[in-house]
Amino acid sequence: MTEPNTKPSFFRKLFFGRPEDNLRSAYSVIRRQRLNLYKVWNNETHNDIGLEKILRLFLLVQQFLYPGIYIRNHFGRQGSTYKKLAIELYVLLKLVFPLVSLFSGWYTNIFIQAITGYLLSETIFYVATLFFAAEIFDEPRSSKRSILLLFLNYIEISFDFAVIYGGLGLLQGTAHSRLDFVYFSFMTSSTIGFGDIYPTTALGKYVVTLHSMIFLFFIVLFLNFFTRVDTRHHK
Repeated sequence: MTEPNTKPSFFRKLFFGRPEDNLRSAYSVIRRQRLNLYKVWNNETHNDIGLEKILRLFLLVQQFLYPGIYIRNHFGRQGSTYKKLAIELYVLLKLVFPLVSLFSGWYTNIFIQAITGYLLSETIFYVATLFFAAEIFDEPRSSKRSILLLFLNYIEISFDFAVIYGGLGLLQGTAHSRLDFVYFSFMTSSTIGFGDIYPTTALGKYVVTLHSMIFLFFIVLFLNFFTRVDTRHHK
């Protein structure tokens, strides 16, 4: 009598890895988020006060306003692997959305602008939460995976700003195409700025300033992340 073939399929092995790594949590993601709020409020994980505590509470509360936590909650019922893969797909979709908006010509639509700003704010707040409330998150499955997702967040933010620059008509100089909007966004992210494209309106200058500040925050986050990884490695 032959034994049944229990070898996983190619795609299951590629995306899901080992079945025993698909851990299930005792609490749903939303319930855990509420517990995290209580922990911050009661100073159970961090002895913060004043502005720091207000910021940490805000960063936890605002997550209920965005799809990410509900995606993690829904797929988390199937296990940690399903939750992580669902979030990876969501991150990729958020990256693709501004690209599609740009090269299909939708970026001038006010509704598309509103969605772009909404998704951009979710990413910015999520990245800030990684820095200011890192202890509430599970230990990362892989430090390299965390770096990859942060890099995708950075690319998404750059594309989102390209949509905003183009849709609101904030740029002057040689900015005449959608590629120019993307080019200016990435040059601003890298703080290079060749001067061939520039903002002239007050709103444009505010947006560029905000964009530059977010990039500098990414540098701080990456340095903090690598420091924590290096510290755990030496321990």
